[in-house]
Amino acid sequence: MSADNKNISIFEELKRRNVYRVGLAYVVLTWLLLQVIDTLGPIFELPEWAPKLVLTILGIGFPAVMLFAWAFELTPEGIKREKDVDRSQSITSNTGQRLDRITIGVLLVAVGMLLVDKFFISDAPAPVQLVAADIAADVTAEIEESPSIAVLPFVNMSDDKSSTYFSDGLADTVLHMLAQVREIRVAARTSSFQFRDQSMDISEIGNQLNVGTVLEGSVQRAGDKIRITAQLIDVENGFHLWSGNFDRDLDDVFAIQDEIANEVVAALKVSLLGEVAGSMDSDQTDNLDAYTEYLLGISDLSDATSETLSSAIVHLQKAVAHDPNYARGWSTLGRAYIEMEDYGSMATSEAVTAARNAANRALNLAPNSSEALAVLGMTELIDNNVHQAGLILQRAIETGPNDVVALNYYSMFLGADGKSDERIRTLQKAIRLDPLSEDAYINLSNAYMAVDQLEDATQVVAKLSAINPESVNAAGFGAFIAFQRGEIARAIREMIAAQDLDPGDAEPAFMVGLMYLSLDLPLEAKQWMDRATEIDAQHPVARAGPLFLNYYSQQANAENVRLAKKLLGEGIENRRGARYMALRVLLDHGADTGDYEPVLAALDSLYPHLFDDPPHDLDKSYMATHMAGIALASSGAVERGNDFLRWWDAEAQSFEEVYGVGRDSITVSLVLGDKTEALQKLQNFSESDFSKTYHRMFLENDALFDTVRDEPQFIALLDNYRVIAEQQRELLQAMNAN
Repeated sequence: MSADNKNISIFEELKRRNVYRVGLAYVVLTWLLLQVIDTLGPIFELPEWAPKLVLTILGIGFPAVMLFAWAFELTPEGIKREKDVDRSQSITSNTGQRLDRITIGVLLVAVGMLLVDKFFISDAPAPVQLVAADIAADVTAEIEESPSIAVLPFVNMSDDKSSTYFSDGLADTVLHMLAQVREIRVAARTSSFQFRDQSMDISEIGNQLNVGTVLEGSVQRAGDKIRITAQLIDVENGFHLWSGNFDRDLDDVFAIQDEIANEVVAALKVSLLGEVAGSMDSDQTDNLDAYTEYLLGISDLSDATSETLSSAIVHLQKAVAHDPNYARGWSTLGRAYIEMEDYGSMATSEAVTAARNAANRALNLAPNSSEALAVLGMTELIDNNVHQAGLILQRAIETGPNDVVALNYYSMFLGADGKSDERIRTLQKAIRLDPLSEDAYINLSNAYMAVDQLEDATQVVAKLSAINPESVNAAGFGAFIAFQRGEIARAIREMIAAQDLDPGDAEPAFMVGLMYLSLDLPLEAKQWMDRATEIDAQHPVARAGPLFLNYYSQQANAENVRLAKKLLGEGIENRRGARYMALRVLLDHGADTGDYEPVLAALDSLYPHLFDDPPHDLDKSYMATHMAGIALASSGAVERGNDFLRWWDAEAQSFEEVYGVGRDSITVSLVLGDKTEALQKLQNFSESDFSKTYHRMFLENDALFDTVRDEPQFIALLDNYRVIAEQQRELLQAMNAN
């Protein structure tokens, strides 16, 4: 053995035997005694040499205590020499946790003594306070790290390969129960189950999943008998912390799953936390067909594309049809509907209704289902009921501290509520729990983009690409980040890659077309928008494609107005600006003709409470409030329209602090008659990097800019955008040539 390895082994053994913890506890206790003497000494008139004597005695005792900690171990039978203790029976982990609690308790008393000394007896010197804070922070940082575990798929060792459902189900049930234990950090199923059938070292698995322990097991069936073996392994040294064998008659497989899962969880709580666990509900099904469909459904949901999401819905619907009392089946079905809406594969109103119904069915069966609560909260968030969504999602993460679905959805609420820092921290926690799944990475990238931290967003996407080089989301979000930076050529290339990875999704094709349009390449833009129509003619972006093309060219205006009315009358979703463009066409039509009735009628139909007196739900759609204000102010209802615009302008300030002034903000100042403010905003807008070439289409065609169109800085802005577009076209040509 090399000297380095020998040193590492010694340090590991010191840690296992709790020598470090004993030393830390001894130092903290010594410090507490000194604080007591220092605080109470004047009261009892102790001599000045008393603290020195105590410190000297304790200092002499320190080496003896450390040697004792190394050589002896506390066991249930009393103190024994360490060499006489069977490693498999060792309880050093439990002892270490007790030492942690003792140390924290002593620290709390010590800090209390400091506070008493400072506020009630005398002014404690600042250096002592700093030392106390430093020690408390260091100890807390070490002890706050919860025990962590990953549950791997149990290996089916039976000749009957169909028994895999039982081995998967057992591991899934154990994982689900452990995830309810707040004191244990549990790696999510989507990550841990990726190690099925992989001959990888436990330490490597643990490192990839960022856990300290791994539970693995096997299932062997022989006739009507079944044997389950499970082992809890320390990732750092490979030692078995616990193991168990269970032999059962195979008369009711699901009852056996629940029974053994409860036993395993109870044993793991003893091993990891030093406490006994009661029986927990698993919200499982006892219907084999239902469970089989559930497994197929969550497999499709974990690898989400436009195609697999549709398949997931079918499987999960079958699962709850086989067992209408299957709570997890209902909650996961609700999550699948949310995903369908997010992909634009299902109308928002339809998806929200279906997801809400599924979540409520699950909650009727399992009132504490964190996944069902998360889905229900997300339906409220999509409906823009932000406060109500926050209450429900807060309950979801409290109920399921290891539920990454709940954490992801809660992070979306935090974004809507303007709590960007907490949103990022929540997603970082989700990644710790689910380090190999896509959702948290994409949501974290989105969170960084929302506060214009594009370099951080890029690094997150790069990490996801390293985990899964075939990730559609990584390619797509890489394109969005580039687009936000104004790197249109690169954005086009990455969005095409996303389209190739998911050919059944119309949105990437549409986005490529929009990017080509921003580079003044309308023929290429039309080709890609036509491709979106070929993929899914009923998708909102495919139906709205002609609106963008005609608006850019300022041709077929009458046809564009007719199409916009039709799409808005059918309630087109605002996927990638589809509804926005339809409303924009009608708003511009009002500016050209003085007839704002079509756009006001469309807004009244789509946002029914917007025009109440007093108006309601202004915060439900900033876009609608902005357009309604312009239409009202421009059509004679000046006071009412200006009230809308002033409200919108105040709400937009927090966004502008991050991104700079938006195009719509300039138009608000123009409609309110403040040209000076509009020109100042225009200057700030020109300094923004966000998709500069994309904005030019609106700046050139929007009649609201007519009053500043001859201003030198407006002319210079458009000229600069044309230069940028030319540079990006040349770069794209060079990329294509290579």
